[in-house]
Amino acid sequence: MANFLQHCFNRQVSLAHLKLLSNFFLLIALVLLVFKPAAAVTRGDASFPVFEVSTTDSGRIEVGSRMGVLVDTSKIQTEGETPPVDQEWQTITRRSPNFGFTDDAYWFRFQIENLEKRNLSRFIELAVPFLSDVKLYHYKNGVLVKHYALGNERPFAQRPVRYRNFVMPVNLVPGPNAIYMRLASNGTIEAPLRIWEPERFYAASNDESLAQGAVIGILLIMIAYNLFLLFATRDINYLYYVGFVANYMLFHLTLTGYMFAYVWPNAVYWNGFAISTFMASTGLFSALFCNSFLRLSNFSVPAYYLMRALILLCTGLLLLTFVLPYSLTVRLGAGLTFPIIATTLVLGYWRWWSGAKFARFYCMAWTAILIALAVLNANKHGWIPLNVWTENASEIGIVLLVLLLSLTLADRINNDRMLKLNAQAVALASERKARAIQQALFKVTSDTNRELEQRVQTRTTDLNATLEQLKEANERLQLLSTTDGLTQIRNRAYFNTAVMAELSRAKRMKTALSIILFDIDHFKRINDTCGHLAGDACLRALADLLRPRIQRPGDILARYGGEEFVVVLVGVDQPHAITLAEDFRLAIERLQVEVDGGMLSFTASFGVVSVIPDASMQLQDILSAADKALYLAKHEGRNCVRAAEFS
Repeated sequence: MANFLQHCFNRQVSLAHLKLLSNFFLLIALVLLVFKPAAAVTRGDASFPVFEVSTTDSGRIEVGSRMGVLVDTSKIQTEGETPPVDQEWQTITRRSPNFGFTDDAYWFRFQIENLEKRNLSRFIELAVPFLSDVKLYHYKNGVLVKHYALGNERPFAQRPVRYRNFVMPVNLVPGPNAIYMRLASNGTIEAPLRIWEPERFYAASNDESLAQGAVIGILLIMIAYNLFLLFATRDINYLYYVGFVANYMLFHLTLTGYMFAYVWPNAVYWNGFAISTFMASTGLFSALFCNSFLRLSNFSVPAYYLMRALILLCTGLLLLTFVLPYSLTVRLGAGLTFPIIATTLVLGYWRWWSGAKFARFYCMAWTAILIALAVLNANKHGWIPLNVWTENASEIGIVLLVLLLSLTLADRINNDRMLKLNAQAVALASERKARAIQQALFKVTSDTNRELEQRVQTRTTDLNATLEQLKEANERLQLLSTTDGLTQIRNRAYFNTAVMAELSRAKRMKTALSIILFDIDHFKRINDTCGHLAGDACLRALADLLRPRIQRPGDILARYGGEEFVVVLVGVDQPHAITLAEDFRLAIERLQVEVDGGMLSFTASFGVVSVIPDASMQLQDILSAADKALYLAKHEGRNCVRAAEFS
């Protein structure tokens, strides 16, 4: 049965892999989506620069190398220690604040000047997820306003913002605000700092999560697909391939902080060496795949023993990651990565040059990952600046590697099949000539081919059914990407797409379109007094209350962000929209949410806008009007509905 399935797959595997390769280019467009940072106004002393913020800026400032720096060779700091203000600070001369592997701690400083006459909320993001010790000090006129002590050696729950990177909210008072940061790490020291307006940050993080989800989705699909081929063909190369992809995916998710954020947020000890463990296991499976796929035992005895030595080194390093310090094993793992890739690449080209055509895609695959890892390691050592290309080098390289290696396996199957068919043809020709039974043999061959085609057709039907199931799985994945994980209603990404379609339809049909924007009153107070779990329960209860009330085709109920929700009503004018919003408000006012054995109630404020859009009307203007109406409802006491006249 397995041999027969293998023959069936040989007829389909090339087309399936070509389709996956074509989808890769769509992924590249998503992963390399560049958000052009705002040009920040910088002034002040070069070792203590000033960045200006206001309500009119773009909401994102890349600090880059425009910071003062001070090296702390002691790498020792107590909780009560203050920044070394009086010491001689230096400017950063390199293009990006990346200092590679180092045992020193680093201080950084800069100023943020609030040009407004009121406080402004901003996020300071340290765009790396893996640093042992991160401390931030916010001073105003020499007085400490805010202090954070974070790091991957502390439980994830201590972070003020649930995000894979270190994000620290600051409340900027009018005038200059001094920011000092101290970073220490068992690995590399990197300080790519950004200053965010909170709403802009959450929008950007959603886009980034979507791109990362696309990468992980491709890896999961390739794992599932090649597991299916493994069970069908019993080829050990598929096992090594799946092991490599699965371990690299875990390494990537750990390195980027997603595992610590969502899978093991309290496993601080394990998180301290997980990167080294998955790095070693990835190298082990890649060496096993190379040794088996290139058939080194039959090709070259020295090459075979060289690869066996690398396999033993990776196995030893994998075991040592559980006992040796992370600072040592991560350096050993990084140092072992390039010999493995270089060896597999050289051996692949050697096999190709020796006449093994099936090695051509193999060479292309490892060439791609070698370039990607060279960029990644150079970035980690601080040799090249941190940007969208260097940040996503590993994602680009691994997707290319996974797809090309999958094509490599398919190509070798086809190559082996052709060799077998050629050998069979020679044998049949010799047999015909020797026994002079060409006609009888032709009849037997014809009957056999007819039966084989029938069986292939049957198995092809089964394969198409399996591919249809994979398509349905992809559709379910798409649904998950447009659904808010907490409330199980549509998310902001879905709303942005769907509302544009409804707006275009309303413009064509000259029909009314109403938008109701509302959020929970005093939601921060609920989180502060009852806890975030209580806040989450309120959000879910509100979504469950409104979901059955928004059922018409075209109408949309979505979580707009945080405690804010939005409803789009098709063909509903303003009086009816206000009436419906008032019904929602009363229903929410009567809602009781059970929290820790008690009942919790809350209210909501509503902003309503209704339009019959013309060709020049923009969605942003309509949403802005709804937001102003919501702000008016908040201003006039909350728990009320206010409408905006759109002009």
